[in-house]
Amino acid sequence: MSDRPTFSLSDLKKMYATKSSPENAIKLCYSQKEVFVKPLKIKDKKEILKSIESKNETIINKALDEVIEKYAEYADGSDFNVNTLTSQERFQLLVHIRVSAAGTTAKIAHECPACGHINKEIVYDLTSMYVKNYVKPDVGDEISLANGNIKVALGPMNREKEIEIERYIKKNKLVSTSEKNFALMAGVIKSISMKQDDIESNVTLSTEETIEFFENLPASELDKLLDYFKNTDFGVKMPFEFTCEKCNHEEQQEVNIAVFFIS
Repeated sequence: MSDRPTFSLSDLKKMYATKSSPENAIKLCYSQKEVFVKPLKIKDKKEILKSIESKNETIINKALDEVIEKYAEYADGSDFNVNTLTSQERFQLLVHIRVSAAGTTAKIAHECPACGHINKEIVYDLTSMYVKNYVKPDVGDEISLANGNIKVALGPMNREKEIEIERYIKKNKLVSTSEKNFALMAGVIKSISMKQDDIESNVTLSTEETIEFFENLPASELDKLLDYFKNTDFGVKMPFEFTCEKCNHEEQQEVNIAVFFIS
């Protein structure tokens, strides 16, 4: 009779959890909060792939949010809420959840910008990836309207605001890319204050009202917001030298983060 112990599935999972894939600590590109991320498990990747098969953006985003909630936590132990993250921080976490189980390289798929061919099995060197942190724009994060009587504070859109705008887009049946983009641009409006009779106070608007206010601004005021956008390029950067296997087109490209996460 053998003296060797008999191990169960629970023993196997416990061993894997304690002896491999340690948590990775990263700093978020906007808030600079430290976050621990864990490597993505196969069963959860399967759920993501199932959501993608639905071709429903709401279902896909819900699945991605659930993954972040499950695999990320603040280092200081404070409550983690995916809705407080900026879009850039959300993508940063998804990338690192994927990277934490990938080692030094990962295989990616990338669409050729010249011929549209999907190049698969590209080996990407993960040491080329870097994070560009948010820096307050030179143009400032506040614009003045109506001869200084209205002030609009700007800032990167968080997931909560993004969800509200997605609901607005669905409710109003916006289908064109330009309509959707204009609605999303309104998401950078953090607050509005107005001065009347030398008294200044905040204006409380719903997301729908904020979008209506934004869309009724003169075109000249739109340029001020566009200047802000030009100075807010931050987040995960994944550059690589791309050569198409079909047409031999060569160009420096950025890895599609969404495609990378599910590859």
